This record gives sequence, C-alpha cells and structure tokens, in this order.
Amino acid sequence: MAFDVAVVGAGPAGLAAGWALAAAGARVTLYERRRTPGGAVRTDELDGARVDPGVQLLGSYYRETFRLAAEVGASGLLVRSPGRDALWRGGRAHGLTYGSVASMAASGALPTGLKLRLAARYLPFLTRQSALDVNDPARTAVGLDDRESIAEWGRRALGDDFVELLAYSTLATYYTALPEETSAPFYHALARAGIDLTVHAVRGGVGELARAIAQAIEARGGRLVAPQQVDLVTARADGVELRFEGGDTARHDAVVLAVPAAEAARIGGLDEQTRGWLAGVRTRPTATLALRLDRPAPGDWFGLSFPRNTPPGERLVAVCALERKTPGLVPEGGLLVLYPAPEIAPRVAELEPGAVADLLLPALEQALPGIGARVTRARVYRFPDGSVQFYPGYLEHLRRFDEARLPERLALAGDYLVSPTVEGAVRSGLAAAARLLRRAA
Repeated sequence: MAFDVAVVGAGPAGLAAGWALAAAGARVTLYERRRTPGGAVRTDELDGARVDPGVQLLGSYYRETFRLAAEVGASGLLVRSPGRDALWRGGRAHGLTYGSVASMAASGALPTGLKLRLAARYLPFLTRQSALDVNDPARTAVGLDDRESIAEWGRRALGDDFVELLAYSTLATYYTALPEETSAPFYHALARAGIDLTVHAVRGGVGELARAIAQAIEARGGRLVAPQQVDLVTARADGVELRFEGGDTARHDAVVLAVPAAEAARIGGLDEQTRGWLAGVRTRPTATLALRLDRPAPGDWFGLSFPRNTPPGERLVAVCALERKTPGLVPEGGLLVLYPAPEIAPRVAELEPGAVADLLLPALEQALPGIGARVTRARVYRFPDGSVQFYPGYLEHLRRFDEARLPERLALAGDYLVSPTVEGAVRSGLAAAARLLRRAA
C-alpha cells in the first residue's frame, strides 16, 4: 500500500513537498485553508485584469523553483521580465535595472559617492564571499557576524546612502523588513545573488504556477481539499491523526506541516523545546492595495521604490505597474499594486479597505499627481501571516533548530527554515518530503 501523507498548507512549501512525495509514489492529500492553492503565490482577477497582490517575480537564483516548474511541465509559464525599475530620489523617478551593475552605475538613482564606494569596497567584499548563498544563508554565512544589522554594518562601511537607498529599498519592498532589524550576513547574501540577476514573471500571474503544481500532484493520484482548516495534528507511532474545524478527523501515515511557524506550534502537538524554537520566528503582517486604472500608469518602470526619507516613503515603499510585467495580465487600462512601508504595514493589515486607500493613495499622489482620478476600482489584499524577518541573530537561531526532536512521522516546511523567499519555501518543502521518504524506506 502506498505511503499516505497529509500536507497541511498548499503554499509554495506545501506544493513542493506534495509534488516530491507524489513523484516518489506516495499518496498525497493537500489540506488548504483558503479556497485555492498558492499562499502568497496567488493571483486574483480585478475587472478583467490579473492581479498578483503579493509575490511579483521569481529570481534567476530560484534554481529549485525552476526545476520544480520543469518537472510538472510548467516551464512554459515562466517568461523573462525586463527588470526595469526605478528609485524615487530628488522628487523624480530614476530608472535602473536591479542586478545590472552597469545600469546602477549609470543611473541617477544613486549618488556618485555611493557608486564609487560600491565599486571600490562592496563589490570586492561580495566577490570574496564566494561560498555565501542566499538559498542557504545559515550554513554559508561563515565568518560573518550575524548579530549585527545591515544598518549598523552599512553605515560603518559604506555610509547612510547605502542603508537608505539600497538596503532599505530592497528589504522593505520585498520582505517588509527594516535594515535595523535585518541580519547583515543575510543582506550580503541577497546582494551577492543580485550581482548577476535576471527576473521572471509567470504567464497569467504567479498563481498559475501554483495551480500547475497542484494539478500535477492530482495527476499522480493526489488530492487537494480546500478550503479545509486543520485544528490539531497528533503524531503517534503508527500514524498521524488530523482534526478539522468542526470536529471531523482523518488518519494518514505521516504529515508535513507547511504552515507558518506560529500555526505549526499551535496545531502540531510538538514538544516544549520545538515550540520554544518556533516562538523565535518573527513575522510582520501586511496588506497591499490594487488599483485598477482607466489607462496605463505614467512612466516606463515596472516597480517604483520610495526611500523612507522621502515624502511618499513615509507611507509607501513601492508601487508595481502590472501592465509592464508580462503581456496579457492587463488587457487594457492599467493596474497598480501598492506596498505600504514596513513601519505601518501591521496597522494597514488591520484597516478597513476604505481606510487603506485613504492612507496610501495620498502618498502615491505625491509621486504620480492626478493618479487618484484614474482609479476605477480598488481592492485590498491582506497577508496576516506576514513576511518572515531574518533579524540579527536569526541565522544562529536557524542553526539551533533540532529536527531530531520532531516526531518521526512529522516534518516541518516553510520559508522560515531556509530563506524568506519562494525559493526558500520550495527548498524547505523538498527537505520535508525527503525526511518522510527516508522514514518510509
């Protein structure tokens, strides 16, 4: 009889685990509390346009994500995106291509002094960190002080401009994080990956990739049960029992908990030490605001970032113009997704939709005057689980995770175990599947 595995959570980690298990011959049941799989990798429709409210692009260093897409027959969904972005400085948008050293050197986004310091100090420093890998920072950040924030390191080594224009813009936009609250080695790993970076979009929206993986699991005999809230997992010597909202139960041979750390601690029946370790995972809730426009947004950028020392940046860290990401997402008009500054993100996540618009739209008007008059519809997307924060000391916290304390028939998966990216989630899911398959063997 096939090894019967429950996967709780159908975000990137759960989907990766589910596919690896199904491909190895296991019988997989995915339980997802939302109506559709994907988690933060989800796509919605707004007045005929496809909205990616969370994750926008996949980096070229997402090697396991690309391999997973190939295995499920979804490589054709991934398309190269131009990577044209802009940084707000001096009251206007300065174009640049992240990952292109030549573009950043030529752009007016960065002061000349910072460019010289990057060329003379930071690029050589990153080149010397040849083993540093953003997909495995806990193991590869050898000899770097994880207790120091990138704000402390950056101001000392490269100056305030580095912290405010580069570190803040990157961390706040992609990870809802602050330089003062981010491990310096983790940022260095991100920066090293960005030296030679290309970015890819997903045809039809990032949710199409999640849907393709779920369909591939189903084609191997797996099931997706959604929406279904799992309230308790009990692992025993002869199997695991899941209790659902409403009191029903199901039995399986093993389980992958691919849910946020706090949820895993709440429902997983784990020992006190493991729950204590999970309590050391910090997240920052957020929400985004999608604006449907009657015409394309002004400018030629896909993403426009706002430093926090500029007027828009007090409330808004970035805006993405989805009509410029890949053809077909926005058949006509325009579509913007607004990301709040990390300092206010938790408050935004709790506001009523009208209050979110009242808070963020005036900030956008400071950069794009008159944009409010072009809005035909708006929608708020909430991410209460938030982004995992790789705070100073978190890499050492990762090294202290003791997988041996988990029940034999249970595995954890989530980006908090690897790196706060889609790739980190995928890698954690693959590792969770490998753990259970070793047990089954």
